[in-house]
Amino acid sequence: MSRPDSVAKRAPGALALVGFLVALLGIGFDLVPGSSPGFSAPQLALVAGGLALLAGSLVLRHSGARRVLRKTLGQHFRAIAIITVLTLLFLELALSAAGFPTYFPQEIPDKFLDPAPWWTCDQAGCHYVYDEMVAACERGELRDLRCLVNRQGFHDTQDFVVEPDFDQRFRVLVLGDSFTFGGSADAGKSFVEFVEQAFPESVIWNAAIPGTGTNQALLSFDAFAPLLQPQITILGFYTNDFDDNMMPVDSYFMGLDSTGFQLSIRKYQIDLRGNLIKLDRQSDLYYRYHRVDPPVSELHRIAGTSRLGSLGLRTADAVLQMFSKAEGSRLNRRVEVTREYLAALRDASDSKSDLLVLLIPGRDDIAAAGPLYRSARQLLDELEIAYIDPLRLMDSERDYATPPDIHWSNAGHQKIGAILASCLESFLASASFSACPR
Repeated sequence: MSRPDSVAKRAPGALALVGFLVALLGIGFDLVPGSSPGFSAPQLALVAGGLALLAGSLVLRHSGARRVLRKTLGQHFRAIAIITVLTLLFLELALSAAGFPTYFPQEIPDKFLDPAPWWTCDQAGCHYVYDEMVAACERGELRDLRCLVNRQGFHDTQDFVVEPDFDQRFRVLVLGDSFTFGGSADAGKSFVEFVEQAFPESVIWNAAIPGTGTNQALLSFDAFAPLLQPQITILGFYTNDFDDNMMPVDSYFMGLDSTGFQLSIRKYQIDLRGNLIKLDRQSDLYYRYHRVDPPVSELHRIAGTSRLGSLGLRTADAVLQMFSKAEGSRLNRRVEVTREYLAALRDASDSKSDLLVLLIPGRDDIAAAGPLYRSARQLLDELEIAYIDPLRLMDSERDYATPPDIHWSNAGHQKIGAILASCLESFLASASFSACPR
């Protein structure tokens, strides 16, 4: 048997396998985290294309059909090429008419963002600028909890300054991200404010800042613990801290777009090998504004500005999401980096303050703790850091805000506040966190 005939006989099987995988991918799009339920036009196109390839493979199993195909391709190559080009053009126009978005923005302005004047990073980590925040809130440009900041730029009703009677009062320093900041809670309803109300004679400083990790918490501790001299330091730890800790503390570009809308964009990305890449050009930030990583080449960019190319790139993303092993080696690296920061915070507070970590379960962790949540729990056990695990006490519906908001509702904040207040009461009575839920 000649080599061409051997290849020709194997081709139908390979074509059938490709068709099956394409159709399966179209069906499996709904399994990708964050996908919308129901079949979309791109999904239907993938399923139809896969079934067409399967049908073609059945036809090509017959040697006569393969001979006819080879003869047809040889005689009508020009016509087939023209029909193929016209078909691709038609599909491009059809996807455009259906409103299918391109993977990359088609036009990139030279500059589209100005830095926000109300955001800064220094030896205390990243935080708001009080005077600029006040001015922006008076103009109506900012609202909600960000307008309730102290002169140090943190969401607290009292300034971080030493009072004469501090030695006589129970003192707590709170660190963390948006959950601990009070995300999605009404004013006065966050879990930190609940604890403040439960201990009215205490001094509780909330130094949490949204979008930050344990590296920020370590800086804030070094800045404010010598002033407050807290008996207890509380760290709110959410699972995205593993990713935040892979970035520098100053990892966000806080800016204003052309309409004056406030936004925050990562100035860095982590590649598939876990390397940190800085994005400091306006064009790169513009891609992040559209929630995609910048193109790796000009060919990549051109493909991503067409509808068909965008369909292919989104298909590739779906394949990577479904079959990637990101929770393997990449998770291990994130865990090790976070271990270093947690150990540093433990050691820094060892002779000054008792460290307590509040584990913050995501909505999806309630049914079954995910790998990141389990890793956080294991890490704290290994480092012998006391922690509260409220997982079994939370309700995924009543205690969380309406999706896509990931934060706790007022009810969730109040429940966590009650748990934390009870934990602190037991500590004051026994100098131990053993009675706190684990």
